[in-house]
Amino acid sequence: MKAIALTSRMLLGLIFLIFGLDFFLHFDSLLNLPGLNRQADTYLNGLTRAEYFFPILKIIEIAGGLGLIINRYTAMFVAGLLPVTLNIFLFDLFLGKPLLPLGATMLF
Repeated sequence: MKAIALTSRMLLGLIFLIFGLDFFLHFDSLLNLPGLNRQADTYLNGLTRAEYFFPILKIIEIAGGLGLIINRYTAMFVAGLLPVTLNIFLFDLFLGKPLLPLGATMLF
């Protein structure tokens, strides 16, 4: 059981760390995500226009991912990442249908 918890924590930490770093380091060629529909595109464009939103979100993802990987203050980082994960899941559920398996995996 400890091995499953360790593996889950490490994978979740890596997901947050890689996608958070992708925003700043732009290794998009490694992360080919499927195209989104018009509603999802409109929603993401609105969030992008608020210039502070994505940098703060990605810093939270990087810090949370590192915290999960390092295994320090894990409960605090999980609690901090819960709203991010819930929003990813809800976005995937209602707007980004091709990404639903990733969002569901991260939430559960």
